[in-house]
Amino acid sequence: MRKSPPQLYLGVDLGGTAMKGAVIGIDGSFLAEQSVRTPVERGRTGILAALKVLIADLLAQSPGAIEGIGIGSAGRIDAGTGTVLYATDNLPGWTGTAVTAEIAAAFPYPVFTDNDVNVAAIGEGWLGAAEDLTSFAFIALGTGVGGALVADGRLIRGTKGAAGEFGHMLVQPGGIPCNCGQRGCLEQYASGTALNRIARAISPDWDSYIFIEAVRGGNAPAIRAMHEFTRTLAAGLVNVHNLFDPPAILLGGGLIDSRDVWWSPLESALQELTPVEISVRPALLGNRAGILGAARMAMPAYQLNESTGG
Repeated sequence: MRKSPPQLYLGVDLGGTAMKGAVIGIDGSFLAEQSVRTPVERGRTGILAALKVLIADLLAQSPGAIEGIGIGSAGRIDAGTGTVLYATDNLPGWTGTAVTAEIAAAFPYPVFTDNDVNVAAIGEGWLGAAEDLTSFAFIALGTGVGGALVADGRLIRGTKGAAGEFGHMLVQPGGIPCNCGQRGCLEQYASGTALNRIARAISPDWDSYIFIEAVRGGNAPAIRAMHEFTRTLAAGLVNVHNLFDPPAILLGGGLIDSRDVWWSPLESALQELTPVEISVRPALLGNRAGILGAARMAMPAYQLNESTGG
């Protein structure tokens, strides 16, 4: 009896600093992996060219034929067409790029593109912290604050693809200006950028890394500032819970690596702010969540669930 060929998919996580890709087995195994710098100085043309080279290199390394390509990209994405509706200057010229069409024209495989945080949530739901859940909220705490909502295994996108933008909940009306045009967004108080600002307020020579170490070392002003940080983050989580009532809220992104200094204060702040028990979990897949989620997005089982809701 002939052995069936392996089911292989290619996932790419495209960000403003690097684009990372891998050939992924149907079980989530990494069979080939590569990362390259995103050539942002070359704009849309250069970014697309680098993306195509990365995909071609991974195809050459693949142990067999792949069945689809998934791409998670920074920016607001029309998942139906795979077109970038809006991207910040972190990816110059990326707004308006028809990513799916460009890649499908270059490679003979089905191609799917979505926002990078949505794709990371797909990964966590497949093989990560939400593996046991069909509904959850995912919040990425990095330079900014991103988010995704999953209900019955499907992403909730909203009418313009902006559902789950938790970083732009107002937690301090009239507060710090945000690049979205609002003032007082959660992102300005509970992100890596916010930690840098908080650190400099304590000492002009500090950054977020020094601040975190100061908290670990028992520095009193740093500890007080961290408690204020976690209290504001907790207020955002209470809002997410009250709006969506998910079985769990997952916290991921770069800040999760320093959770040893803020997770306990966050839990205490949640207990102070609400009598409701809110389940909060750390994401588990780290910087591989996006690659795994992108590959998963290209799998027929995921696409069937997206189209039918079953």
